[in-house]
Amino acid sequence: MRLKHMQFYGHFDARCDVAGFSIARMVALNPAHQVEPHEHEDGHFIVVLSGLYRSSARGVDTLLEPGGVLWNPPGTRHVDTFAGTGGRFLALSVKADLAQALGLADGGARRLLGATRQAALALAAQPLTSDLGGLLDAEETCQHLCLLTRGGPERGEALWQPGAERGEPLWLRRCMEQLLEECEQPLQLAALARTAGVHPVSMSRAFRRHYGISPGQLQRRAQLNRAAQRLKEGRPIAEVAASLGFADQSHFTRLFRAEYRCTPAAWREGFKTF
Repeated sequence: MRLKHMQFYGHFDARCDVAGFSIARMVALNPAHQVEPHEHEDGHFIVVLSGLYRSSARGVDTLLEPGGVLWNPPGTRHVDTFAGTGGRFLALSVKADLAQALGLADGGARRLLGATRQAALALAAQPLTSDLGGLLDAEETCQHLCLLTRGGPERGEALWQPGAERGEPLWLRRCMEQLLEECEQPLQLAALARTAGVHPVSMSRAFRRHYGISPGQLQRRAQLNRAAQRLKEGRPIAEVAASLGFADQSHFTRLFRAEYRCTPAAWREGFKTF
């Protein structure tokens, strides 16, 4: 599903448009099971105002609390949901041609930190007005946010983006994607390295250098993400834990809480419909 300009899953509280940017405060009303995989024709920033927000976009694999900020370039495929209902967020859409001109069309989805995040929070704090003074202030803040976002990774103000660092070997990308796809299988690092034609130690170093985590950590995140999807479908917790190879339910619960900031039971309850 491809969403047009300023189409989001939610209800508009307020909105203004200025110089290629559209800003809206929104309330997420759709239950998670009604949110389909989709992409937007425009790029957009999301600032979480309330609730716990999660996006499936590769590169943003963290539960975002209020004050969390992310950027999705045009065409980013994802499913984004709030745990429970009533989450609120600010959406800043940047038209695709403007995103291209500002150098924001490439690089993948990413969570924003540091000065970039502060600029987004400053925008979220501004009133959405239609008077000229308010629009000029909003435009200036939007331009500043985009400038910081373009320079974010080099300044250390954003988390790792897949493929963002130059020189990512094709064999490494294939290994990463294989780990994600086959995350339910026991990790066979030596076999994976042999298929890629490199030494296991070299593979581990390449994972940390390009992705910031070890192959085992990547696989564990993928397992927990798959567990979250199955819990969303209403499957029993014990069954989900066993199917993904966790030692026991308590071990699974501990790891799930560390990743999602809530227990598996609370997560599943948040997706129930009545």
